[in-house]
Amino acid sequence: MSADSLPELPTAEDFRALARSSPWRFTTVHFTHRRQRDAGSAPDGGPVEAWLDRRLGRVVARSSGGVEVAEGPPYGEAVSLVTCNDDDAACAVPSPSPPEPEPEPEPAVVLRPDGLVARRPEDWNHDHGDPMWQDYRWTAMLDPAELSQGVDVSEVVATTLRGRLTWSAACRPLLGAGEVWENGYTPRCGCCPLLDGPASRILEYGREDPTLTSGDLATVYRVHLDVQTGIVVDITPLDGLDGTGLSNEIHAVDALLDPPQQGPEQQGGRPRTTGAPA
Repeated sequence: MSADSLPELPTAEDFRALARSSPWRFTTVHFTHRRQRDAGSAPDGGPVEAWLDRRLGRVVARSSGGVEVAEGPPYGEAVSLVTCNDDDAACAVPSPSPPEPEPEPEPAVVLRPDGLVARRPEDWNHDHGDPMWQDYRWTAMLDPAELSQGVDVSEVVATTLRGRLTWSAACRPLLGAGEVWENGYTPRCGCCPLLDGPASRILEYGREDPTLTSGDLATVYRVHLDVQTGIVVDITPLDGLDGTGLSNEIHAVDALLDPPQQGPEQQGGRPRTTGAPA
């Protein structure tokens, strides 16, 4: 898929389509991640260098705390290893079970003529998704489908950020209607949304949430999506001091990865892997 086939003057719908497209635009990426807890504050926790390989379902992250490895979809269960004794009933060979039925073929993604995604398979991200480091915001920034609906998108421009072509837009999360939150912003995880503000907090905590009256909550953000990958490379609050910002500097895409190895003190005999949060 070439950027040459994409519109030179993107619209709001083009931006939404790019936000849906990340899983189908690259397989490996090497990048450095930074985040800010509040607008105007210093970076939170220092930079994190990461190597993501979607073919292996693995991300290696190196921060000031060392090197960590996460594997598998973010909604999956962490693998538990058990050491067995010969007389341990839990380790007995189970009786043969009937063969599993053949799985139904996965529904196909629907692409636009320019290669961006017009429609994703329903609930696709619950069975797939990039491995999570620390929280779901990490997975959401790598696959920002939550920006494709329930968000008012305006002021879309094609621009260059840190040497890469991006599409930038002003994104305002919308309040949903009724008990089913119709047409409202629905983040991958309500407690760590890409666009923190009244909409996400009402959805997660209800209208009684005391933080809603602070007067400092951001309500609109400037978001940059990397055109080649669909990854969020910058989020900056445009109003309010209470809003999360982040940036990702992409070093290489679809290149051979050479991530660092964990030291023996971190491995404990094998890489530490993580699944769904506790």
